[in-house]
Amino acid sequence: MPVPAATVAPRFHVARLGARGMLVTAGSAPPGAEVRLLDGERELGRTRADARGEWVILPGDPLPPGPRELSLVARSPGGDPVRSGDTLLLMVPEPQLAAPASRPASLRPPEAVPDATGAMAMLLPPAAASGVAPRPLQLPAEAAPGRQRLGLDLVDYDEAGAMRFSGSAPPGARLRVYVGTVHAGDAEADLAGRWALSPAAQPAYGRHMLRVDQLAQAGAVVARIELPFQRDRLAEGAPADGRLVVQPGANLWRIARRTYGQGTRYTVIYAANRDQIRDPNRIYPGQVFSLP
Repeated sequence: MPVPAATVAPRFHVARLGARGMLVTAGSAPPGAEVRLLDGERELGRTRADARGEWVILPGDPLPPGPRELSLVARSPGGDPVRSGDTLLLMVPEPQLAAPASRPASLRPPEAVPDATGAMAMLLPPAAASGVAPRPLQLPAEAAPGRQRLGLDLVDYDEAGAMRFSGSAPPGARLRVYVGTVHAGDAEADLAGRWALSPAAQPAYGRHMLRVDQLAQAGAVVARIELPFQRDRLAEGAPADGRLVVQPGANLWRIARRTYGQGTRYTVIYAANRDQIRDPNRIYPGQVFSLP
């Protein structure tokens, strides 16, 4: 049975931050629905979905530096407002000093211009979507496709024992994965620079070190990443004794919002767990974080 248009949630498909903090967003909604882009409860822009259910919103003002979490609300004619399930996490880079080109360099006063190379847009799935990883819509220039380095994006498991690792690497790279000193299996990056591995033997409950080696043709290790994780039966919920075991679908923003009431305080968790968090955009199920 078709889902009534009035109950179809709007979705983000595109988000791009420009060099001066200007945002372009696009996505889908029921045809003819009014779509509003919100920063919390503050409206950044609105439009109406066309006959194909597509919409584009370009807020009129640049976004200030720092993290922001945006959402959508759509309302079909005669219907009730429907909020998006996914939210859009933006990292707007701090301004860099630049000089206007209209004067000689020696006379130009510095002007703050955001550096778009550090901009990031990440689509966060609903909190109830266990096992669904955040999806990048815009990555910093150093992490963009075409410059893939060896990386680990996902460590996921369920209580039945199924476990999967996935990440990025140069296209065609051969990879060898270890849990502790045990060889968990080999993988090869595809043409898009993505790799995945589901080990045949599942790690025991407890703390482990995950290692991924990138191999040259002769078998020598040319790159390596290591990350501690803990496979634990604890369910996600209120932290106990100042610690939290990361579960599938979690991210620092949501943990901070649940723990401290503000997602922007994810930096507190990041600072307290720098030995485990190599990249604040990537945390993994089974990691155990202290919560100050």
